[in-house]
Order: sequence, then structure tokens, then C-alpha cells
Amino acid sequence: MMKNLHSGEAGIVGYKKITVTGKRQITIPKSFFDHLGFGTTVAAYLRDGGIFLEPVKEDANTTIDFDTREIVREAIAEGLTGDELADEISRRIIELNKLMDRRIQEFERDMSGDSVDDGEVDDFNGLDVFFDQEIGENTKET
Repeated sequence: MMKNLHSGEAGIVGYKKITVTGKRQITIPKSFFDHLGFGTTVAAYLRDGGIFLEPVKEDANTTIDFDTREIVREAIAEGLTGDELADEISRRIIELNKLMDRRIQEFERDMSGDSVDDGEVDDFNGLDVFFDQEIGENTKET
């Protein structure tokens, strides 16, 4: 189970109780909206005990989009064509999805405090989602 969000242990920078309308709609407080740079699209993740909302940057590509394009570029650069190209791209995307699933599980274990130190060093620190992958800068508008 995830740590209590009200305890301040989960990187919470603000709290507000929000009313749900009869149509199951909510209004994101302006201060939250502005702080996170929300646009017109929100990604919603159903978690045990809650819903996590994340702004989707319309002009930004996701890491998955970037990685998928790289997979295609690399397979083409290797000279693969036709069915061989399609099969190899599919295989690599399946492997990427497996990797992402493992990373998400690791992150959720870390958030729940149930992680086990297996001695492996991992370069993913959970803050990667806040930085532009190509230029290494904070993507939050200041």
C-alpha cells in the first residue's frame, strides 16, 4: 500500500479537498493547474486507494514514443526489411514494454516502502518524469 499522502513522505507540495459533482467531474485547483503546467489533456492512473492525475504535454513526446522511434530507426539502420523488420520491431517493443512494466513495479514497491535491496544499482531515480529527456532540463515552467 502507498504511504499516506498527507504525511509529507510522498513529495506532496500541496493539498486541497476537491468536490466531485453529480456527473463525477472535478475541478483541478488553479494553483495546482498552473504549478504543473496542465494543458487540455490529463493522464489518469488508477492505483490502489486513489487516482493519480498527470498533465500530458501536447507538444512533448513521451519516453515511450521516443524509445519506439529509436527502435524503428535502429532496426532500419541494421538493414532489416519487410517481414523481418516488422517482426524485429515487434519483438523489441515487447521487450521495451516488459522493461517498463518492471520499472513501474519497482517504483510502486519503492513508494510502498516494501522494496528489497538486491545490491543492484539502478540509474532510475523516480524524478526522470520531471525532466526533459533530450536536454536534461526541468520541464516545469517557472
